Amino acid sequence: MTKPYRTLTTLASCLLLSASLAACSSSNDNTSKATATEHMAAQAKANSPVNASQPVKAPQVAAAKPHSRHSDFASYELAYKEAQAQGYELDSHFTPYRGSKSRIYGTTSAGCIANAAEFSDKDQDYQVQRRGPRNFAHPLMVQYLHDLSERSSNLGLPPLLIGDLSLRYGGTYGLRSAHASHNTGIDVDLPFDFALPRKSEQELINPEDVYIVKGHQIQSTFTKSIELYIKAAASDPRVDRIFVAPMIKKHMCRVYEQKPNNGFLTKLRPWFGHQAHMHVRLKCPSDSPNCVTQAQVPAGTGCGYEVDSWLNPPPPSATKKTAVRKERPQPPAQCKLVQAGITDIPDA
Repeated sequence: MTKPYRTLTTLASCLLLSASLAACSSSNDNTSKATATEHMAAQAKANSPVNASQPVKAPQVAAAKPHSRHSDFASYELAYKEAQAQGYELDSHFTPYRGSKSRIYGTTSAGCIANAAEFSDKDQDYQVQRRGPRNFAHPLMVQYLHDLSERSSNLGLPPLLIGDLSLRYGGTYGLRSAHASHNTGIDVDLPFDFALPRKSEQELINPEDVYIVKGHQIQSTFTKSIELYIKAAASDPRVDRIFVAPMIKKHMCRVYEQKPNNGFLTKLRPWFGHQAHMHVRLKCPSDSPNCVTQAQVPAGTGCGYEVDSWLNPPPPSATKKTAVRKERPQPPAQCKLVQAGITDIPDA
């Protein structure tokens, strides 16, 4: 046994003895503005990968007890049936997911990912923004983005522009980041912009936001192409929810609520701060038993009163309530091993 192996094994043992195995609670659905913890400043924690010449096998780790909904789309037929049940059409561009070495632990706001895949735009029509090493994802997300690119192309849309994904081992981006999620490789920001004309390297490093709404006003940038893009992104059974600005949701309701196959509207969740991009979150993969997702979104399209409540001013309050600071959830114990470069953690 080599010295680096003994060092990592000792590190794993110490971390296991000291770590708490309390399960991470899932985030509440974002229909309530009072629970706006999803986009608070992220926890401070830096990635610290350990260079090892070979994978290090960790000791057995007790499992958390997530109340998650896992996606199991091993065939197009299963995905098609799920889309029908959700009330929208699924075209032929769907890559079945039949498992991978990637494993997710915890929630998107307090979690990590082992064996993430690097998402690259080499030899592709789409382009990836380059604001740091944020281009890692679960293979399920990689498949989703490839399928979305094909689907969008068939709709006559320009090549896509892909924003923030996750870090190599997941976890938070740091205190200075506006992201409180993107911890587990199943979140992606998709700007309301396209890779046509092609972006220069400088434009990818310092992207310029394209706002399609401002306040209650629809902008000229909210084109038919953007409408089709949002619809295509949401019309996929792998998608758990998509965060958009309230006025974007209201506009999509105006356009599609009275049309058939409008079940995708349910997945569009109003959330402030998403005027220039949509934040797509997938369901937990079927082979990540410790992945915890949010509570299921409410039934119905979410149009009408639900979205209007985000746009109306709050009623005057007789007494001013003091905001109670909630303690931020902590990642599960496995994440300390993952961040240390130990990725071969046995499934529970």
